[in-house]
Amino acid sequence: MDCELREPSTLEEALDILSHHGKDAMPIAGGQSLLVMLRNGLISPKILVSLENLAELSGIQKASGGGLSVGAMVSCASLMASPEITETARILAQAAAKVASTPIRNLGTIGGNISHNELGADLPPPLLALNAVAECKSLKGTRRIPLGDFFRDYFSTALDEGEIVFRIHLPAPPPRARAVYLKHSRRAEDLAMVGVGLFLIRDEGQRVSDLRIALAGVAPVPYRARQAESLLQGKTDLTRELIEEIADAAAGEADPITDAEASAEYRRKMIRVFVRRAILQALES
Repeated sequence: MDCELREPSTLEEALDILSHHGKDAMPIAGGQSLLVMLRNGLISPKILVSLENLAELSGIQKASGGGLSVGAMVSCASLMASPEITETARILAQAAAKVASTPIRNLGTIGGNISHNELGADLPPPLLALNAVAECKSLKGTRRIPLGDFFRDYFSTALDEGEIVFRIHLPAPPPRARAVYLKHSRRAEDLAMVGVGLFLIRDEGQRVSDLRIALAGVAPVPYRARQAESLLQGKTDLTRELIEEIADAAAGEADPITDAEASAEYRRKMIRVFVRRAILQALES
């Protein structure tokens, strides 16, 4: 299907086009997911609204309190190369390095990666583990959506018609925080069959005081394994036995899908393996 490409030079102009044309218009960032969906007939917009020229959506900025504000048009390659990301949110750089291939990392953006909610996308697990918040804009105004409330279903998010992701906000990690992203896929460039984003915090006595486990590729939406996380409550540290319990719980609470890539049972086994591995790597880092 032929689409008209609009290239607004301001954010207001882009939002005006999206609002005016409703479901007939879609924003396009790097286009790595959207163009595939277009070719496969999954979407059929009449107008594509390029976000490429919108300076407000670019750049990585330090925020008050030590956090970061990441523009929706920041590419995966830029996440990998950013000293600020490496210092404050290394797990995000780890995940960006695992996104598909070099050409796709050069073009694909953080905003596009989360906005399309493609099954097995690499960036949602670390963002969930970091308690990231998406700042979204439309002509109606601005709202902030925690990533835990952002993903709704296959290729579906909390974005309203005419609304785009503007920036992603990453809270400052506390001292002694550690985070790891691990991915299991058939080939390195494939989407994750199982993706695990893990974040833990040690207290002054080096005991683990907080644990976050985010999973992708196993269900219609990426999510936090809350039941597994809760096993840490009341415990003094992550013993080998407790790590096994947490990995088992993460696999047990999952309701994995079966598709052409893998069966539900295989995914469940890999959840157990990669959650355990992620915890051990975080403890050793």
